[in-house]
Amino acid sequence: MDTRICVINLKGGVGKSVTTINLADCFARRGRRVLVVDLDKQANTTKYYNMLDYTASDVGDVLTGKVEAAKALRSTGEQDIMLLPANMSLLNANREIMLDTLHPQQCRLRDALDSIDGVFDVVLMDCPPDLDMGAINALCAADWVLVPVDCDEWAADGLSIVMEQIESIRTYYNHGLKILGVLITKYRPTNYARRIISDIARTCPVMQTGIRFTVKVAEATASHQPLYLFARGSTAAQDYDALCDEIIERVHDGHREGN
Repeated sequence: MDTRICVINLKGGVGKSVTTINLADCFARRGRRVLVVDLDKQANTTKYYNMLDYTASDVGDVLTGKVEAAKALRSTGEQDIMLLPANMSLLNANREIMLDTLHPQQCRLRDALDSIDGVFDVVLMDCPPDLDMGAINALCAADWVLVPVDCDEWAADGLSIVMEQIESIRTYYNHGLKILGVLITKYRPTNYARRIISDIARTCPVMQTGIRFTVKVAEATASHQPLYLFARGSTAAQDYDALCDEIIERVHDGHREGN
């Protein structure tokens, strides 16, 4: 059985795609077979893998039932990492799903992933900065939720709404949904950042591992390379490796508690 992780925040620019990309690399280097699902119409993750193609099947086709998940998967060229790509056609797919009242709307991605269960060890779902049908489907399909948050003045904007949505999905559609925690990104060791983290920790669980700020993150992404390959010695590369280990430990503990 695979482990499904939804990476979500209603704010843009907090590192959702960067986190998804680098965690995929970290898991793959640990021998896990990884599927990355891009659910953002901006398709930054798909573009990172150089897979933007309006003629090929994408996640929108899967969500609307036009194509089976197995037929929409594409190899990223990186060992043990496959992609379910996105593009701007997700706008139409979201509209089509919302207008289709004859079939379930929220669990289409879960059903699609169930059809390929056992093929992958880890599924990472990169969500858009809004609660569209793609994001809701990701929450319904996920086992765990990771919420990247950067340490700026509006760090907590939308965080309470995300947490409320997680609780709603858990109540009505996905009873087993669990929160990994808030992931602090672009961290600088300032009193201001520590105050922001302290404020968040009062209401939400926070990952022990944070991602320290470095320009290497933007440079690696622009070069279409994971941090480990682009700048192995950088602080962020070390942090993503530590984050991956923390997630593996938390997931293992979660399974043990469930038994």
